[in-house]
Amino acid sequence: MTRLRKGTMTDTPTDYEFDVFISYSSLDKVWVRGELLNRIEQTGLKGFIDFRDFTRGEWSINEMTRAVTISRKTLLILTSSYCKSEWCKHERLILQTLSPANRDLRLLPLLKTECDTGTPPSWWVSWQ
Repeated sequence: MTRLRKGTMTDTPTDYEFDVFISYSSLDKVWVRGELLNRIEQTGLKGFIDFRDFTRGEWSINEMTRAVTISRKTLLILTSSYCKSEWCKHERLILQTLSPANRDLRLLPLLKTECDTGTPPSWWVSWQ
């Protein structure tokens, strides 16, 4: 990867429209929207986030697919709420379809809080 402009890393200059899609539970939106998104964008990275970048009136599943495919990376904000969310599961499945073994490192997990699921979810084990 090469750094083309401040904060933007890419394989080639035109591969992706966004640097990172932020996948998170709506229960964690205060921190994600209020702090994380600002920090990401202050570095010069172009973030894709649902409340601002999804096309209004479009099917959510279509927008999730679009977000994952036009973003260089997908940042998973792992919390207990994330691990239980069906919407977050859909976003993970879309990403897993595009990059089953995560060899291109499109998945970026951020463990915000412990996921109280007892054992790691099977989808997480398969990507380690």
